[in-house]
Amino acid sequence: MEFPKLIAAMTLSTLLMACAQDVKFDLPATSDNFDQNITYNNKVDILWIVDNSSSMLKHQQNLSAQVPDLVAKLNSLKMDYHMAVVTTSMGGALPDGGKFIGSPKYVTSKTPDLVNSLKSRMIVGEAGSNNERGLESMQTALSPSYLANEGKGFFRNDALLVVIALSDENDKSAVSSPASYYTNFLDSIKAPWVDGTRSWVFNFIGVIPSSINCKTFNDYAESGLTFMDIVAESKGVQESICSTNLSMAVGNIRARIYQILTDFKLTKKPVVESITVKINGVSVPRNQTDGWDYIEAGNLIRFYGSAVPAADASIKVDFKPREAN
Repeated sequence: MEFPKLIAAMTLSTLLMACAQDVKFDLPATSDNFDQNITYNNKVDILWIVDNSSSMLKHQQNLSAQVPDLVAKLNSLKMDYHMAVVTTSMGGALPDGGKFIGSPKYVTSKTPDLVNSLKSRMIVGEAGSNNERGLESMQTALSPSYLANEGKGFFRNDALLVVIALSDENDKSAVSSPASYYTNFLDSIKAPWVDGTRSWVFNFIGVIPSSINCKTFNDYAESGLTFMDIVAESKGVQESICSTNLSMAVGNIRARIYQILTDFKLTKKPVVESITVKINGVSVPRNQTDGWDYIEAGNLIRFYGSAVPAADASIKVDFKPREAN
């Protein structure tokens, strides 16, 4: 089930605890129509795990090349984002994992020279340990002790936590059942939204089964099975690293973030044909290219393409409930 982040406009204190199913909609006494103006929680904390072992420089450069478009699109939708980068190197000659790379330790839309600052953080080199422990690095950087000191300010309880791992190998963090261990860890630091759905999502750009035979840049390639298990558990996105252009990979992850934040779960089953959606007073068509669609399985409205609303947009959903028939 997808979790909604579209919420009724209300005071800040209420906003932090609100979700779609807490908003009570009642049929007007003289009408069968249902409508509500809504806005959504636009806060997202993005942690990048970038493999800095040998063979990774070209992949880092390909990821870095996507930063300008990523930042432009986040800004165009008025997203309130924090972004930080950690490496996979928790040992060896360059044990720089478990801490945010760069200064300041994380970037926001207000960071001076934001694009270049973030691009440079993605290029972490190849001098790191070949015993990649990216998930351990993530856990250390998201630990209460680190977030209370050097990493202070990055993590927000009311934000969606997005983790994106880039690696051409599987994780080698030394714990038993690593997928469940790190899933439980993320569950422990991010309380679920009030509808019970997770407030974090894990994504992976790496070697997936469909691309196991690709050896881009003559490098070593190993399926990231642990990463993919966490992706599946959190309903994130997994994309192949085996390309010189990662625009589709980053674009699909970005689209998944938007879905999570802007999916709006209805409290009543609608007569689907009766649904109308307006953004800033303009009617939006029902289509999965640049419009909206109704997702029966989640009883929710989902936006696509150019119809994804900006954070300050006025959104109105109107429909006739099935129970009114």
